[in-house]
Amino acid sequence: MLRTFLEKRRVKRTFGKLVEPEVVEAMIEGREERPPLTESQIEVVLVFVRGNTPKEISELIGRVGQVATAHQAFIDGLSASVIVATFGAHPASHPAPGARAALVAGLLEQFGASIKVVHGAGQGCYGLFGVGDTLRYSFIFPGFDAALGLLSRAEFGTAQEFKP
Repeated sequence: MLRTFLEKRRVKRTFGKLVEPEVVEAMIEGREERPPLTESQIEVVLVFVRGNTPKEISELIGRVGQVATAHQAFIDGLSASVIVATFGAHPASHPAPGARAALVAGLLEQFGASIKVVHGAGQGCYGLFGVGDTLRYSFIFPGFDAALGLLSRAEFGTAQEFKP
């Protein structure tokens, strides 16, 4: 009984930072209930890092993540050498006006030609996506594919804004 109590408390502490309390309770009780997706103004910052070795790339990814979180951005994803940082894609995200621009400026100042950045804002939604064992907390954003295309064509050391 104590073990069950401690396990439930651990789950609440871990997931309570990410999702609403009702979702955590449903998880603990084994229900596959999930809240509806939440519509929100979402700001996205995509950062592509480059380096000469896997170790250097890994270190740059970590440092970019530190800068992003210092600007109150949430790191939503990491794939290969691309970091996806967001504002407004989480219930606890309440970005200050100009937070995205400040993050982009700070990244370029600190990392220069080691990164390229594409950023923009638009109406999207966030929440749990997928089914069963593949549920993941994330967001969807119109024009995200175009933003990735712009990122692939951007020059290192630059930042470009996209409009969804």
